[in-house]
Amino acid sequence: MYVKREDASVIDAPDPIDKHVGERIWRRRREVGLSRRALGEVVGIGLKQVNKYETAVNRVSAGRLHGIAAALGVAPSYFFEGLDDEITGDSGDGVATHSSGSQREVRTLVDAYHRLPPDVRSRFLRLVRVIADSG
Repeated sequence: MYVKREDASVIDAPDPIDKHVGERIWRRRREVGLSRRALGEVVGIGLKQVNKYETAVNRVSAGRLHGIAAALGVAPSYFFEGLDDEITGDSGDGVATHSSGSQREVRTLVDAYHRLPPDVRSRFLRLVRVIADSG
């Protein structure tokens, strides 16, 4: 995908998939409490390269993504979870989400959810389902 600047030069804009993968790397790295430097050391790359992956300035190769996944304790597929919904704007219930504000709310909720202990997560999920089903 290319974006034209006012001065007519063309620059690459991050691909939505690369952006999604980068955000998932960032999110998981923070969940496990690793710095960019620490992740880079485990994977064998520099801090700046980790930053470029997280911001989608550079694409992550399949082999590198596999190494990052191992370092962060997830399967490589983790980085693609929610991708179809994000790109299509589908919230999973057939209703498209267009508000970036609501997407931020969902991200905030998901981030907080992942910080909960597993037993609290399951109780919280049951509560949310009961509330959603009653409305």
